[in-house]
Amino acid sequence: MKLKVLVVDDDKNSREIIKMGLQKDYDVKVAYDGIHAYDILKKEKFDVIICDFVMNELDGLELLRRIKSEGNDAIFILITAFGTSELTIKSIQEGAYEYLSKPFKIKDLKRIIENYEKRQEAAISVENNNNTETENKDEIIANSPSFVQILKELAKIAKSDMPVLILGESGTGKEVIANLIHKYSNRKNNEFFAVNCNAIPASLLESELFGYEKGSFTGADKDKKGYFELANNGTLFLDEIGDLELDIQVKLLRVLQENTIRRVGGKKEIKLNVRYVFATNVNLENKVKDGKFRKDLYFRLKVAEIKLPPLRERKSDILPLANYFLKKYAEGGEILKLSKEAEKCLLKYDFPGNIRELENVIRNAIVKAKDSGVILKTDLNLCPIDKAENVLVDKNALIKALDDYNGNKVKVAEALGISRSTLYRMLDRHGIK
Repeated sequence: MKLKVLVVDDDKNSREIIKMGLQKDYDVKVAYDGIHAYDILKKEKFDVIICDFVMNELDGLELLRRIKSEGNDAIFILITAFGTSELTIKSIQEGAYEYLSKPFKIKDLKRIIENYEKRQEAAISVENNNNTETENKDEIIANSPSFVQILKELAKIAKSDMPVLILGESGTGKEVIANLIHKYSNRKNNEFFAVNCNAIPASLLESELFGYEKGSFTGADKDKKGYFELANNGTLFLDEIGDLELDIQVKLLRVLQENTIRRVGGKKEIKLNVRYVFATNVNLENKVKDGKFRKDLYFRLKVAEIKLPPLRERKSDILPLANYFLKKYAEGGEILKLSKEAEKCLLKYDFPGNIRELENVIRNAIVKAKDSGVILKTDLNLCPIDKAENVLVDKNALIKALDDYNGNKVKVAEALGISRSTLYRMLDRHGIK
């Protein structure tokens, strides 16, 4: 069934050219201005509205506002020869699906509509095959055997008070694991503090960790507790521990040995009762060999060790994680779905930035696809577009594919890497019934 398209333009030549360019593939109707279009839309339902911006009485943006406020779910493509960056942003924020500056090529307009068709087909496919959704309420997604094993280790470690060293590449979720250790420990009702040692200048790190006494240096106008004291009776997570300067390493070693600290400028020993969790993305053994990390401190940290695998080694967690992030960043309660092609793309990609990269990819895709309800492969910016989507499949290939799949057009389209709407148009062009 062809999509119904309404072309709205007070320039007769412009609307007729658009109509002629689209009428072979779509059911096209025209309106000669905004008022006329509004009257038509009260009586008839359309899938796509292509509308000029500059028109007398009722311009394109005002028409968009009216129909959106009345719940019209047609996609709205705004076209204009007098575009500005402000108008572009405003139209998209008001609910326009796309914005085109005149002059444009009909093929560009068709591409936008075809993209919408793909989204619609993908949304239906996802609705019918919704088997990747997860009800996981935590940020820990553990379908892969390797990560399930880590959680088993964590369960044993959490109840003790021993220091824990978490190893793993950037973005693998080290802070999440540290938080989980605290959550399932006997200290869960007390404070959890996370400190990224690389985020604090080396000159300030000591005073941030140990605190300081009033008058100990210029600007120290009052006593201040450091993170060691603040975390007393709770858990202190020190991230990027492998990059600490040697003098701080010496002082940290003493804290672990004595369970006491002395503030900067202070003379009194302060007793501590803290659970320590450390993390790094560097190889500490190599650092020890190079003389950049103290051997005695390394063995103090290495009482219990958890190694987090990179995301590329836990492929079965990618889709559940992606669906978790779709829920986490859903706007207005509407959770977007991943198309099958988008899922395949995510599973093929190695994610050098690990979970953090996946999270950012999904957040970016949500912005691109929020008006369509489904995320396509093209929204991910990870995988190349299949060449089959941009070429005309020859008649013999179409006939063979139809024969191979017993005329099942859904399977034929999937095999050729094109949308069903594109397949129907190719069949029509080649005169294949």
